[in-house]
Amino acid sequence: MITPAIGTRDLYTQLDALIRTDTPVFIHGSPGIGKSYIVNDIARQNDLELVDVRLSQLDAVDLRGIPSVSGEQTRWMPPVFLPTQSDSKGILFLDELNSAPPSVQAAIYQLVLDRRIGEYTLPSGWRIVCAGNRIDDRGIVFQLPSPLINRMVHLVLEARYDDFKQWAIENRIHPYVIGFLGFRPDLLSSELPDASETNPAFSTPRAWSMLSNIIGGCEDIDRLHPIIHGTVGYGAGIEFISFIKVYKTLPDIEAILEGKSDAVPEEPGALYALCSALIEKYREISQASNLLEYSRKLPEEFTVMLIKDLIVKDEDIAELDAFDQWMERYADYIL
Repeated sequence: MITPAIGTRDLYTQLDALIRTDTPVFIHGSPGIGKSYIVNDIARQNDLELVDVRLSQLDAVDLRGIPSVSGEQTRWMPPVFLPTQSDSKGILFLDELNSAPPSVQAAIYQLVLDRRIGEYTLPSGWRIVCAGNRIDDRGIVFQLPSPLINRMVHLVLEARYDDFKQWAIENRIHPYVIGFLGFRPDLLSSELPDASETNPAFSTPRAWSMLSNIIGGCEDIDRLHPIIHGTVGYGAGIEFISFIKVYKTLPDIEAILEGKSDAVPEEPGALYALCSALIEKYREISQASNLLEYSRKLPEEFTVMLIKDLIVKDEDIAELDAFDQWMERYADYIL
């Protein structure tokens, strides 16, 4: 039986429950879908320290520590990256656990099971979160020992466009990327290419975020085609470049926001691009009434999508009379 996967927004909820109950967890997920980001974000939101340990880069002795002679006894000196202050609180993030060699996994087993390793004891205010790639992601993965598997809760994370879109709007990801993935959400995360492929790049939320940073800092995107192919893969790159050409044919976005244009494109790809561009260019509440009125001219699917995205960017629009009027017609689609 296949374990049901969850999206990134649901992962926040699940991790919150496990951290509060001091239950170790293993997050399984493909490269680049946000495992590390979410753990870091949860630590920040809860004012917790974070120690990020990449286990694939360690040997067992790096965890247990090296021996030293004290009097007539041998003592083990724990690594400096493990927390020691008894009153501290944080998350010990053990990343790439199933990419670590069996000797390291054996050392981690004691830490997860007993919160100890050698003579070191993890302070009571710290929680253990582990992560790693799935076995079918073609990375270096070792089978975890069954006692270690049984000591943790296992969550399978998958990339979902709705989750990515909300994060992308809040973090000012380039509208080209948001619009394109609205049109082709299946390309948010792609299968790893075969070893025979000349271009090893493939699309992930991390790759699209990286591409957003690149194109945001360059005025002439036509010169970046090799970079686009080398970031998200050749197939996704070809479609993305074609989408940009559609994006550049859109009506005057500023005129729409000022209530001076009713132009509406017909092609679905152009409508996705239009909604993305309007959200990106939206700056102040004075534009909201114009946008609410303009949205009614769009096909119903895009009307609802546009205003849902606008709420993510500016929650204050809910205070407008124009929003109440809009909700009278579309409430069934948005709630």
